[in-house]
Amino acid sequence: MLEELRKSREIQLLAGLVIGIFFGIFLQRGGVTHFDVIIGQLLLRDFTVLKVMMTAVLTGTLGVHFLVSKGYASLHVKSGSL
Repeated sequence: MLEELRKSREIQLLAGLVIGIFFGIFLQRGGVTHFDVIIGQLLLRDFTVLKVMMTAVLTGTLGVHFLVSKGYASLHVKSGSL
């Protein structure tokens, strides 16, 4: 299944769209898109947005680590410069 995903650009775009839609639904359900929550984050009073984004980063990190450890993905780190 992952080989088909790797070879087909259309399936990659469709998978990205579906994942993006679900991510947006979860943001909406979590209340992150409410005006008061966003203003509270900007005023450093409500950290709901930060919690949700840190959870997303942690989940993505664990997912990438799992895929690399199972051999389904590989990382190609590029050198940086100042």
